[in-house]
Amino acid sequence: MPTFESLFKEYYPALCTFAYDFVNRHELAEEIVQDTFMKIWEKFEDLDIQVSEKAYLYRAVQNNCLNYIKQHKVRARYSNELLQQVESRISLFSMASTHSPVEKLEHAELEILAEKAIRKLPPQCQDVFRLSRFEQLSYPEISRHLGISVNTVKTQMTRALQRLRDELLPLLK
Repeated sequence: MPTFESLFKEYYPALCTFAYDFVNRHELAEEIVQDTFMKIWEKFEDLDIQVSEKAYLYRAVQNNCLNYIKQHKVRARYSNELLQQVESRISLFSMASTHSPVEKLEHAELEILAEKAIRKLPPQCQDVFRLSRFEQLSYPEISRHLGISVNTVKTQMTRALQRLRDELLPLLK
């Protein structure tokens, strides 16, 4: 079996390209390939590869990409559900015509906390979020409006939802 270093040097660039086809982000593809090599490094002495090294590496990277995609979908779904909870709480307060002073205070506090969390987002992330949630624009419309790719819109929206979830979830419990 070749050395770890020779495997890395020979296959790293091609594996990054392969991973990019799954995740559509260069940095993420490189991170997945690096993580794959780290896992291999940790158990390199004990590896008993029954197929070619190339096939083994490609399968390992493919599995790690698919695992990332699954985790990403779960996180995105959870973030969307949380955001819908916040939005529905705010809209319920807005729709009801009679509120007790306590309800009005809770509503105002919730709006302030949500706005503070949104303001903490990076500028582009914030723009994408506001255009999507407040202006009701689709991802292609946001892409055209901001002059960025649809994939960038998706990435920025995912980041926004993740950060808002992290910031607001403890407050909803």
